[in-house]
Amino acid sequence: MFVSPMLLRRVTEPFDDDSYITELKLDGIRLILSKFDNKVRLYTRHNNEGTARFPELLTIDIPDGTVLDGEIIFTSADGKPDFEAMMFRFQSKRNVLENGTLS
Repeated sequence: MFVSPMLLRRVTEPFDDDSYITELKLDGIRLILSKFDNKVRLYTRHNNEGTARFPELLTIDIPDGTVLDGEIIFTSADGKPDFEAMMFRFQSKRNVLENGTLS
């Protein structure tokens, strides 16, 4: 089930509101992960389904009815975000094996 994400908007003053939690931009891709009827689905912010690209997330242990809006990143061997690797994975037509490598 797709749930429309909150998108960026321009503001004229610094943001300071204890009602919200923010996260750093880590140079990945934004995905909405939802679990309804015990089925996990992944969507981009434009409502394109990406579930098949990340089969390792289909067994995530979260309660039914949960929606997570966040960023998926890949890291290099030194722990830095690797945007090119993320895009290769997201755009690849190849399947992902259980050990996490592409076939």
